[in-house]
Amino acid sequence: MGAGRITLCSGVSLAAVLLAVSASAQTSSSYPAASEDSSATAPPGNQQSAEEIIVSGFRASLSSALNTKRAEASSIDVIKAEDIADFPDNNLAESLQRVPGVSINRVGGEGRAITVRGLSGSFTRVRVNGMESQAISGATTSDRGINTGRGFDFNVFASELFNNLVVRKTADAETIEGSLGATVDLNVARPFDFTKATVALSAQAGYTTLAKKANPKLTGLLTDTWNTGIGRIGVLVSAAYSRRHYFEDQFGSGGWNPATTDGGFCSPIGVTPVSPALNAGQGTTATDCVAGVTRPAANDANYAAVNRSTVFLPRLPRYGRFDHDQKRLGITGSLQWEPAPGIEIGGDLLYSDYKVARDEYWLEGFSFARAIASPNFGKPQTAIREAVLRNAGTSNTQGANFGQTVYDIDYGVFDGVDVRSDNQHDRFRSRFSQYTLHGKFEITDRLQLALLGGIADTNFDQTEQTTFLFGRNNTRQTIDFRDDRDLPTIGYGFDVTDPSQYSLAPGSAEIRTTPSYVNNKNRLIEGNFSWKLNGLITAKAGVHYDRFDFDITAYQRPNNFLVPTLTASQVADVTRTIDGFGKGMPDGVFPTSWIVVNYDKFAQQYGLDNYSGDFAIVENLSARRAVREDVLSAFGQIDFNLKDLDVPVRGNIGLRYARTKLDSTGYSTSIAQFITAQNKYDDWLPSVNIVGDLTSKLLVRAAAAKVITRPELSFLSPGATVTISGTPSINGGNPALEPIRANTYDASIEWYFDRNSLISAAYFYKDIKSYIQNQAQQLTFNQTGLPLSLLVNSGLDPNVSIFTVNQARNTPGGPLKGFEINYQQAFNFLPGFLQNFGTLLNYTHVTSRINYFLAASANNTTNRDLLGLSRDAFNATLYYEDKKFSARISAAYRGPYIIALPANNPLQDLEGVDKSLIFDVSASYQLTERVKLTFEGLNVFDRFYRQFIDSDRDSTFVYSHTGPQFYAGVQVRF
Repeated sequence: MGAGRITLCSGVSLAAVLLAVSASAQTSSSYPAASEDSSATAPPGNQQSAEEIIVSGFRASLSSALNTKRAEASSIDVIKAEDIADFPDNNLAESLQRVPGVSINRVGGEGRAITVRGLSGSFTRVRVNGMESQAISGATTSDRGINTGRGFDFNVFASELFNNLVVRKTADAETIEGSLGATVDLNVARPFDFTKATVALSAQAGYTTLAKKANPKLTGLLTDTWNTGIGRIGVLVSAAYSRRHYFEDQFGSGGWNPATTDGGFCSPIGVTPVSPALNAGQGTTATDCVAGVTRPAANDANYAAVNRSTVFLPRLPRYGRFDHDQKRLGITGSLQWEPAPGIEIGGDLLYSDYKVARDEYWLEGFSFARAIASPNFGKPQTAIREAVLRNAGTSNTQGANFGQTVYDIDYGVFDGVDVRSDNQHDRFRSRFSQYTLHGKFEITDRLQLALLGGIADTNFDQTEQTTFLFGRNNTRQTIDFRDDRDLPTIGYGFDVTDPSQYSLAPGSAEIRTTPSYVNNKNRLIEGNFSWKLNGLITAKAGVHYDRFDFDITAYQRPNNFLVPTLTASQVADVTRTIDGFGKGMPDGVFPTSWIVVNYDKFAQQYGLDNYSGDFAIVENLSARRAVREDVLSAFGQIDFNLKDLDVPVRGNIGLRYARTKLDSTGYSTSIAQFITAQNKYDDWLPSVNIVGDLTSKLLVRAAAAKVITRPELSFLSPGATVTISGTPSINGGNPALEPIRANTYDASIEWYFDRNSLISAAYFYKDIKSYIQNQAQQLTFNQTGLPLSLLVNSGLDPNVSIFTVNQARNTPGGPLKGFEINYQQAFNFLPGFLQNFGTLLNYTHVTSRINYFLAASANNTTNRDLLGLSRDAFNATLYYEDKKFSARISAAYRGPYIIALPANNPLQDLEGVDKSLIFDVSASYQLTERVKLTFEGLNVFDRFYRQFIDSDRDSTFVYSHTGPQFYAGVQVRF
């Protein structure tokens, strides 16, 4: 707070100087005359909003975006719709990745979340129609499942609903706090944006090459404005519907484990079996690993070579098909009323209904991931018959393997493997609704008032999430990575398409059911004043209140191993065959067909569809948690435009105050009840943005600000497990967390050297003062911030007794720095048709290192890149546009990045996503003045998506593809 007060005093002093300068400046000055293209010389300080500009065509959208970018005092990037209900990409996230410094995370070949300048989605605030909102989607386990954090899932919305996106990379006082990366504004169209009544319709048919399914996309917009006896009134409604049914084929390892985990492999004759007494009934003897599988001979070389902690094998070696079927409906409504000049009142509605049904079908070796435990079989009953190892280098992961040579299995033959058809059925629905009221009032010709209020709700209902595991025990499996580390050849010792070879019964089957429900709600009210003191200085002030509620509820079966016993004919009746797997993969790496459960049939016959009988579910209390966050903030800001200086200078300086109050609820298993904890903190956040217009085409920017990002919701639960016997310990969340705080600095230069053209370079530095990560520490109970009720009747002194506490904590941060280079040019200088070409190129480089704590010892750390940070990213677009025909090809590259540290498997340091380069194409032809034909191709070269585990070994975790997707359609406008 002291630093904030010092900066505030400095800001007031600078504001006084600016007022003095403005008072003595001549108000009759003007900017240099504009050239024939306003995009090259748009007057700085033009505050025309993004919503007031109607554009048509790709060049026009670029020109309008550059005008808006140049006029702003803060550093922003803008993407405009090319035409009414015609955004330039199939997905909002995929559009945002064209912005310098923005990269995306993909799920099933479609953009889901973004990172800005190396900072993941949890560091980015998203406003929809001016109001901070939250959108939630689901995903597979390897793609981090349901979004229960602060990040925004852009795939919930149809891109056609929006007419512009704004990415604000520098902070100013009038923009809501909470962003360390950027503030992203998603804006829908409003009726006053249009000069006359308009109807626009669009229809497209899509085709995915793997699924060979036709997918429709329909869009419509209707708007009109009337002059009435009570003023000007405008109404706009729009809707977009799409269905996307596609396949995702992949290899998955389920992670990699050291050979010695889960009891190790079946030992040779003469070596004591693992837990022989427990498993005698399952066939484990001195001579047999399991009935029908003999132990390796004494002194077996394969066992000696493989069964070491330095040798790693896939936990669940498998191929799989994901069958995705998603439907997305979006509706917007907007009403504007101008009862008198200088007064505008309106309301906006945005509704999205995103439904997904997904089935994951795997065929996997299950024994590699499991110890022996009744009623199951496991790795100690699996015998190694042949093995070839691949030298994977030297381990730098702290632990038993540090400094030693480590190996991955390159080829192996194993007996006694339990093979499972692993089928997960998911069905979820994410409904987003937002209602906002807004008003602008010119109280005088110099004083304006703006009001905004609204409610945004997200309801995520995963009504079905069921995993079936059934298969065949004690078969032979071969795994061969020698030809391809990403697509191994996997074989089995039985006909995987014959239902009679499978068993669905206790001891060889498992059925897990885990539905869950997530709700988010934002409620906002704010009021802002703007007072134009003269032509050079504008004073702004405002108050903002936001209440955010989050809660999650989950359910599960009490006993996943309670399954019916089915005969061979009954198994055949509730199963079906997957066909045609492996298009785009080498022939023969895996069976193209295998048996999977028919979910609907099984559910109806055995009560799974209504969770009755043996499939009744109970609430998973440990997973239930809730957060209420109340934020009250206020700001003061001076906007200045000193046009008469030798070098015109414009910008803003201000201070924002934010007070955050938190109530967090979670379940404590120690006392078997819910507990609630409170926390509050306040922040003074100064900021300054300055723009110097060196010439009519060249400008420089500088910015500095103090910013915050509030803790992830998953860290805040007070639910904890407290162990008071033996060594006292606590495992749980930490509602007492402070936000991540940082000081940020930006500098850039922009040269608008020609029509629709720009060369710019930006340098940014973020001094991240603190970070949040899980850490083990020795603390007294009172130092944890947890309620004293957790120690009831324990006899322990909360001020004296020492606990080993495993929870999220504020830890030291580190610097993040990087640069962006952006080049856009229309090739107007070329002769003939070549002048219709143009290009957009940008490149971003970011570095940031954080000390991650791995254990209780302060010395047990590793210094790694920030989670989600790709050091390098670039985007490139080549376009052509004349009066009738428009086409472009775009490439988006993102470097590798970390998604988990430490890794979820032992003796490995991290999990990450490999580099990617995706190409998209689009084209359109203006058939008549009102009719346009369109074509789009996504991931046209079918680039695979790869996750890996361990930075030294770089072992494949997931390797998947969806195949190219193509859309063709027609747009009609009246």
